[in-house]
Amino acid sequence: MISLMLAMIMVADAPPTRLDLVCLGAGSANKPDNQSVYATDSYGNSAWGNVTGNRSVPFDDQVNLWVAEGDGRIRMPRVMLPLLRGGEDGWFKLKNIEVTQTAITASVAVNVINNPKMRVDRLTGLISLSGKAGNYTGECQAYDPANAQRRF
Repeated sequence: MISLMLAMIMVADAPPTRLDLVCLGAGSANKPDNQSVYATDSYGNSAWGNVTGNRSVPFDDQVNLWVAEGDGRIRMPRVMLPLLRGGEDGWFKLKNIEVTQTAITASVAVNVINNPKMRVDRLTGLISLSGKAGNYTGECQAYDPANAQRRF
């Protein structure tokens, strides 16, 4: 009984576990596009017009994220970020974080109207981000920032 109580105290005093991930991947960003159009008909009439829409811009980038005890942050690809955004030093808060044995899901608080969905498959290491600004998929790897080896 005493050993059980000691074990419970040790678990309660254990430092919170933090999971740090670095992910490499690619995606496509939705960027606004505006084109002018000129048309004529067989009677000699002509007209100008403007077409406004979105175009898809492919990109390769890295995503970093960390999750610990219901809190977390993510550094998203810059090309997916709108001009008006929150964040702190490029890091955005994760909201509605759910960590299970097989997945980590959350939404990213980019701004009031832009909250992309994030999902990390803990079995395969695959990450996906999808929202108004575009989509991103990549493969994640865990690392310890305190003990990370520098390449040079």
